[in-house]
Order: sequence, then structure tokens, then C-alpha cells
Amino acid sequence: MNRLLAGTCWVAMTVLMLAGTAHAFDTVVLDPGHGAHDRGAAIGYVYEKHLALDTARRVEQLLKKEGLNVIMSRSRDVFIPLQDRSALGNSKHNAIFVSIHYNYNRGGSGAGAETYYHFSSSYMLAAYIQAYLVQRTSMTNRGVKSAGFHVIRATTKNPAVLVECGFVSNSSERARMLTGEFRAKIAEGIAQGIIAFRKSK
Repeated sequence: MNRLLAGTCWVAMTVLMLAGTAHAFDTVVLDPGHGAHDRGAAIGYVYEKHLALDTARRVEQLLKKEGLNVIMSRSRDVFIPLQDRSALGNSKHNAIFVSIHYNYNRGGSGAGAETYYHFSSSYMLAAYIQAYLVQRTSMTNRGVKSAGFHVIRATTKNPAVLVECGFVSNSSERARMLTGEFRAKIAEGIAQGIIAFRKSK
């Protein structure tokens, strides 16, 4: 079985319960959050903008190996306005939009991964990514949630989700996400979810 589609029985049962139709797309728009002066969540010299970009690059390589066309909203440390990110998400046909972020909680008590959608047509994509991300990383499952973040609210022509890949403010999760091995697992989970969503019926 293809490594990106390998998973546990738990994942298989989860995705089987998600009813839907085939989702044909050949392009994935990856949107690493923040950039340049916008550091995002930060503790000391650990910046969300760097973690998000590294994770997105890893997802990009995995998806390209599966034959998908991948477009990055940014591929280096630059600032991209929110409206430009959503405009990119709307500009492609037969595409999906996946924004990659890391979380923050002022009290430091937050933990786990969560995936957001705005329109109901994007729920299935969020559900697949969340299921595989949790399976691959063993992070706490914070669930699939509806929200009005600009990039997923203004991206109206394609399914759009925003993934929060753990808490920078949580010392334990921060230590894990600073390792390339763990960021690779996060990327694999996101890529697995995208591919499973594409193959779903």
C-alpha cells in the first residue's frame, strides 16, 4: 500500500463514516501562515512563520510525489496580505486551499491539533486532514471546527481549510515541533488527509 495512504484501523473507520462524493482536483494551494514582520505565534526565537513554511514545504514535496500540482502562497520569508492569499485560492480551477498554522494559548495550557473550515463544502477536507494528522502524530484531537478566518471565508471557489499543527506556547509540543522528525510527521498527516479526500467517494 502507498505509504501516504497507510493508516490504522482507527483512521479507516473514521473516514468510512464520512459520507461524500468524489472530489476531483489536481491542484493544491498551500498557504504557510504569516511571514516577514508577521511572526505569528512566538516564544523566544521560535516563530510560527518559520514552522509553517517548513511544514508546507514538506507537504509540497509529498504531494508532488503523488502527481499533484502544488502552488505555494509563499515559499520564503515574505509577508503576503490575507486578501492575496484568498485570491490565490480562488484563482485556480479543480483545486483545494490548505492554510498551515501553529497555535498559541496565553496560559500555555493548550495542546493538540485542530482543523477549521467555514463553508460546509469544505468540511470533508477538514475532517480527512484532521483524522490523518492526529493518527500520524498522536497529538490530542481538538477536532474539526467551523470558523470565520479570512483565508477560508474569502476562498469561495474551492474547498478551503486552516490547520493548526500544535501549540507553540506548550513547552512539550514546542520541543517536538522543533525537530524535523516531528514536522515530517505533521506534513505526512496533512498530505495523507489530502490524498484520502481526493480518493474518497
